Amino acid sequence: MWVDADDEHILVNTEIHRQKFKNVTADPRVTVVVWDYENPYRFAEIRGKVVKKVTGPEARAHIDKLSRKYGGRDYNEDAIQTERVILRIAPDRQIDKKVG
Repeated sequence: MWVDADDEHILVNTEIHRQKFKNVTADPRVTVVVWDYENPYRFAEIRGKVVKKVTGPEARAHIDKLSRKYGGRDYNEDAIQTERVILRIAPDRQIDKKVG
């Protein structure tokens, strides 16, 4: 899953038919864990709540931005099955940890 952030929120871009969207619609509490590619014993964990869901042109432009960041090109239009949505997550708790 591709993750982004602004000054206040963690941003996750998904589609409205996916289970993660259905889950946060039922319960906005989430945990996002990011593992260090270079050191699998180091990770960051963010717990918070989805405080806003953004659809429309902003969500569509955001998935292209993420795709360019992670894959070097715009997102494949044919891969979109429903509507894109940005989940804005307000962090409540953050952990940066090395285990082992």
